[in-house]
Amino acid sequence: MPRRRATSYDSKLVHIRDTAAALFARDGFSRTSMAELASACGVSKALLYHYFDSKEALLFDILRAYLENLETVVSIDPAASATPRDHLRALIGALLGQYRQAGNTHKLLTFDLPALPTSQQDTLRQIERRIMARFETALANAAGEAGRSPTIDGPRTMMLFGTLNWTYTWFRETGPMTLDAYCDLVTDSTIKSL
Repeated sequence: MPRRRATSYDSKLVHIRDTAAALFARDGFSRTSMAELASACGVSKALLYHYFDSKEALLFDILRAYLENLETVVSIDPAASATPRDHLRALIGALLGQYRQAGNTHKLLTFDLPALPTSQQDTLRQIERRIMARFETALANAAGEAGRSPTIDGPRTMMLFGTLNWTYTWFRETGPMTLDAYCDLVTDSTIKSL
């Protein structure tokens, strides 16, 4: 008979992911040991190894869960928006909403992806490509609506992501602009630049 998973398994997994992401982001992935991770998580090294057989396995799990969540969040049906511009705006807002909550994990994705084996990097990049494809299509549709060339254009999508990917480093809720206003600014500026 298969062994049943403890009811606390999932909550411990989330706690380990969040704590590890914060520690990796603060101290660096390569400089953080499994012993330090176990201590920071308040668990034994044996329990940490029960969840992950290596530091790389933990990093991969953190990044995979993060990207899968991003992919789900940006799976917004274009028909749910009144216009292509509104659909692009919804994608931008959904992405920035997630970035705002996951600065540590986003930092790991930006800087520590090369620490993983090539096969795991490829798995994560496939998810990134699917996310990018949604934005490319939304950009093309918004450009067409604005009377501009609706060609799907990877460099312009990357330019948009270049803007969005660093927002978590400087945007503050107490600043001069709300997140909603910033999403409108990015959406409209991007469409005008097409």
